[in-house]
Amino acid sequence: QEVAFETICPPAYTDQFVATLQRALAVRGFYAGVTSGVLDADTGRAVQAFQRNDGPDSPLLSIAAARRLGIVALSPEQLAVLNGAG
Repeated sequence: QEVAFETICPPAYTDQFVATLQRALAVRGFYAGVTSGVLDADTGRAVQAFQRNDGPDSPLLSIAAARRLGIVALSPEQLAVLNGAG
């Protein structure tokens, strides 16, 4: 079964972003590896485990999961409201 979901764009996966993702997953008990900033197989498995229960069963990080992890805080709509455009 195909499932469509919004993901983080590859250019956003900087070393700093991936390290933040790894720390956020580690705090929640999903990642036990080294905080390397490298999007490796262990990080992908941790992402998949984190979002499996209430998101896509995928190693691709969904925007919704990133928000739940606190690493993507605002949607474009929320940002527009804060900037007075919405």
